[in-house]
Order: sequence, then C-alpha cells, then structure tokens
Amino acid sequence: MPLKELHIKNFALIDDMTVNFEDGFNVMTGETGAGKSIIIDAVNCVLGERADSELIRTGQENAIVQGLFEGIGKETVEKLNAAGVDAGDSLIIKREISRSGKNKCYVNSSLVTLSALKAIGEFLADVHGQHEHQTLLNPENQLDLLDAFAKAGKEKTAFAERFAKLSALAAERDSLIMSESEKQRKTDMLGFQVKEIEEAGLVAGEDEEIENRRNMMINSEKAAVSVNEAHGLLHGDENTSGALAGIEEAIKRVLYLSGLDSGLKTALEELTDAAAKVKDASDSVSDLKEKLDFDPKELETLEDRRDLLLKLKKKYGGSLAEVLEFLSKIKGELRNITKNEEAIEALNKELEGVRKETGRMAVALSGKRAAAAKEFEKKVVKELQDLGMAKVKFKADITRAESDTGHIELDGKKYMLTKEGVDLVRFLISPNLGEELKPLDKIASGGELSRIMLALKVILGESDKVATLIFDEIDTGLGGNMGSVIGEKIESVAASHQVICITHLPQIAAKASTHLNVRKEALKGKTQVFMDKLAGEERVKEVARMLGDSNKEIAIRHARELLK
Repeated sequence: MPLKELHIKNFALIDDMTVNFEDGFNVMTGETGAGKSIIIDAVNCVLGERADSELIRTGQENAIVQGLFEGIGKETVEKLNAAGVDAGDSLIIKREISRSGKNKCYVNSSLVTLSALKAIGEFLADVHGQHEHQTLLNPENQLDLLDAFAKAGKEKTAFAERFAKLSALAAERDSLIMSESEKQRKTDMLGFQVKEIEEAGLVAGEDEEIENRRNMMINSEKAAVSVNEAHGLLHGDENTSGALAGIEEAIKRVLYLSGLDSGLKTALEELTDAAAKVKDASDSVSDLKEKLDFDPKELETLEDRRDLLLKLKKKYGGSLAEVLEFLSKIKGELRNITKNEEAIEALNKELEGVRKETGRMAVALSGKRAAAAKEFEKKVVKELQDLGMAKVKFKADITRAESDTGHIELDGKKYMLTKEGVDLVRFLISPNLGEELKPLDKIASGGELSRIMLALKVILGESDKVATLIFDEIDTGLGGNMGSVIGEKIESVAASHQVICITHLPQIAAKASTHLNVRKEALKGKTQVFMDKLAGEERVKEVARMLGDSNKEIAIRHARELLK
C-alpha cells in the first residue's frame, strides 16, 4: 500500500502543499534546513505518531495532514476491521491538530482513536531516521525479521493457534484447582449453610402468613370488639335485629307491593341480592371471630419462627425465595467440588496431549530458525560490508527462557513458551574490529542502524509486509564514496517497495526514479517551505549543487554522468 499523496496545511513552515509520491525510489533533496524533516514529521502524523500543537503554523488555530494510500494488504484490512473502518481499494488518513488540544484522527472518514491509527500505520510504512529505529531495536521485531527470512510464517501461525489452545486449557484447569485446605474450608462452610437452611424446612410465602397471623393475635382484643359489633350490626343479637333482618322485612313489604306495581320488580331483585351479600359478609366476620381466640403459646411459637426466618433472610437473601435459590446454588457448588476432581483429571490428560504436540511444533519452528540464522548472519554481514562496515560482525542470537515451571522439557531442562515459540531472538553486532558482540541498542549509532535496516530490507525483499520505506538521511556520517553503493542498495529495495529517501549525497539522489526538491522562501514577511518535482536540466542542476557548485561546468558534467 504505497503512499501516493500527502496534503499538508498550516503545518510548521508549510502553508498549503500537496506532495505526489510515485512507486519505486523517491528522493528528497535540498539545502540543510530547507524543511525536508517537516515532510517526514507530517508523514509520522499520518502514521499515528503524537502531534504537538507547536507544529501548527504561526497565526493559525489548526493544522491538517492527510495521506492517500493505494492497495490495501490483508494485515491492514484486519486492523481496519478491528477499528470499525470499512476498507476499500484506497485508504485516506486525515489528522486535524488544534491548539485547543481537540485533535482528531480520521480513516476513510471514520473517526478513530490515535492508538487505533498507530496500529494501522505500522502496516503502512517504516520510517528510519537517526531517531526512528524503535522497531529494529525491539527483540520481538527482530524475531519477526528472522522468521520472515526463514519463511516460517505458516509454522508460526500454526504454533500460535496450538499455543492458544494450550493456554486456554491450562487456564480452565487452574480455575478448578484449589488446595486441600481451601477445599476443606469451602466444603465445611457450604455444608454448614446447607444444613442450617434445610433444617429450617422453609416454605415459600410462609413469612407473610406468619406476619398476618401474628398481627391478628397481637391485636385480637381490639379486633374482637369490632368483630362483635360488626356481626351484631349485620346479623343482629339479643339487643338489635341487625341489617340482615331489616332487609328481609323490606323484601316482604316490597314483594307485597310488587303485586300492585310491576315496576318494583327491579327493586325486589336488588334487595334480594343485598341480603345475600350481607349474609356472606356476616359469615366472614363470624369466621374471623373464631380465629381471634388468643393463645399465648401459639404466639410464642410464631415469634420464634419469625425470628428464625428473619435471621436466614438476613444471612442468605432478602426474601425466602432468594434463600431457597441460594440453597440450590451452594448445593451445586458442593457437588462441583467433588466433580472438579474428575474434571481436573480429564483436563490434565487433554493438556498433556496438547503440551506434547505444542512442544514438538516449538522444536520444529526453533530448528527452522536455527538453520536460517546462519545464512541470515552471512547475508547481513555481506550487505553491511558493502555499506562501509568492513569489520562488522553480526549474530542472530537464539536463546530460551529456562524455568522450573516451563511448558516443555528439552535435554533435561524446562523452558517457557510464548505465542512466538520457545525461542528468544536478539540481534548482536560488533561494528568495529576488537569490539565484542552487543545488542543493537547498546552499541549501534543512528547511521549504523539505518544501514542495518537497509541491509535487512535488501535481504528480506518481497517478504516484508510494509509497502513504504522512508529513510531520513541514511547517509549520515558516510563519505561520498559510499553513496553509489547505498544508492544501488536502495534501488534494489525499490524494486519491491516504495522508497522515500532524504539524502545529501548526489550519488544516492541520482539513482532515484522520482526526484523532489525542498526549498524555503520568504514571502509576504513569512517563511514558507515549497516542494518541486525535478526533471531534465533542473535535476542536473540540483545534483550539481549537491556535488559542490551548480554553476561549475565540471560539476554539471559529473551530474550528467551520475544521472545516466
């Protein structure tokens, strides 16, 4: 997915600029301080690096950087899907930088987080300058580079899937395992809880019945007076005839009158219905009267039962239904403690089979790496010697993490596995004669790291997943005699990658298929950066300037010779 277009607005010294990059070898040249590094800063923004508000052009509130990439690889599509972005044939990334701090990132018009953009950017371009070598210094990436050279992608993917299975089984088994003391403690606790609840003999809803009966007994004396009065008013007693008797007498009178006036038929029906309802109400009150017999022993029993239920609800749930649900749950836990032994045994058996298979795959992958490492080391040394590091020594050091709790055992020792296998890979280098091999981050300078990265890109060729490589002043610290060699190396890399290179060496610039010149001018009281695409005599003059003097005939002749 090469970078085809970069649009920059209100960014540092750039007012409004659109840069078109081509496939193959693009070179950017210009005087020192002309603004070439600003272009790289803009690319870094597009790739997800943090952007400071100081990058906004003086007098402006916002800056915009936008990149167009064409041709989307599988890994990029996966990252886009993970970020919730629809992938098409092209990819447009836009960064808005604001002095207010409300910066925004867009991918194909979808708003994404900076971390998501950075994850996508890792598959779009590698930027290698004097301070941009973190990918090469990371041992995990060094392992990936060796695997790319060994063409171990299929084996690595298969191993990662098997290791994930091993990890999942181990996690499931570990979640079931508990110490004997923990198991006994939990069994005792659950057993006590089950016994306490079961001995209570709970019945759903009984607490409400107890409350009703208790309230009735506590208020039985007052209730009895009300019951007697109500019963007397409804059914009558020795002092009064009651409502029922009055209605029955009324029925007799209305029945006689209905013979005289048929219109009283409805009234007769209503009085008959009322009599039935009053009788029912009187019977209900009478039934209640029987329940109001006060029994101190029964009340004591109710109080004890009520206290027990309240205690259980306080300990195990807010209601009897929740207490009974808790009982069912802990009974299941007790059963599972017994069943866990059987489940653990089955998981251990499955784990052992997966562990053996994972170990075999790890050993096979390790063997492929070890076999490739020797050839890899020779090729890296050869490329670095071509790039001016005549006395260099290089080693892809493969080690393993030994541990008493390791996943696999080899030659009587146990080793840890990761999703990458059993190996730990670290690149060691000795740039100069007489120096011992040391890790890259302990010894290599910026210029050396750029050359090492260039050597690796030459060796890996088309197996590298990143389409665009950016080299920021890869020639730092090198004489002109190395320019042609480096230019040829970059040219070979550009056969399978898009390369964007900033250089001060004419020998490198002359090898490019696309030449871009960066210049700085003062307009209307402000300094601005511009970029021109050079061809023909303009390119000859720029290469001659890089040789020493664009106006001298010898420099111009030399420039023409280089450009041939």
